[in-house]
Amino acid sequence: MLLLSSAAQSIYWLGRYLSRIQFACQVLPFENDQTAVQFANAFCLPAWDANSLNAIYMDPQQAFSVATQFHQIQNNIQQLRAVLLPHTYSELNQITKLKDEKAESICSVIGRCAEILEGEQQQVFLFYSLGHEMEILDQQCRLEKVTDAQTEKVATILSMLDANGWGSCERSWATFLEDQSVSSLYGINDDIAANFEVCE
Repeated sequence: MLLLSSAAQSIYWLGRYLSRIQFACQVLPFENDQTAVQFANAFCLPAWDANSLNAIYMDPQQAFSVATQFHQIQNNIQQLRAVLLPHTYSELNQITKLKDEKAESICSVIGRCAEILEGEQQQVFLFYSLGHEMEILDQQCRLEKVTDAQTEKVATILSMLDANGWGSCERSWATFLEDQSVSSLYGINDDIAANFEVCE
């Protein structure tokens, strides 16, 4: 199966959004003001204490909220209907039809979404995994807690995609490994975006 650029990119972002929500479900709710402010600064969120940061995540009108990220997942699933395996699409479509937009409801199904996608065919799973693991790396990088295990996961996926002719991120990846900074991470993101433009 050959993926078009738009499909590969949608799969990648599906992985990122899922990982982003999983992370939010793990850290919410914030209770300590100092911890909340440090977190908000790391992720460039306009919050000044725990309550204001929780509000950003809980308010469906906020771009960074759990509900808004979940809407992106729902949209990506619909865009990928012809790409995902029939049973994968059917299951994802069913469990993401929630009666409300509460973070608790979304958190209750997000893990199952990830489990379902693990059964996808290799090419789809690789792009999903790249998105999922890049989002985790982004989180670790912003919090200055990058682990060797996470860099190894991303390196393995990038190597597998490169071997399949997708394109290399070797130079930007080497730069990131040297300083593990957010700016270096942006370089990898730029290379990934450029590779999607030639993905066929």
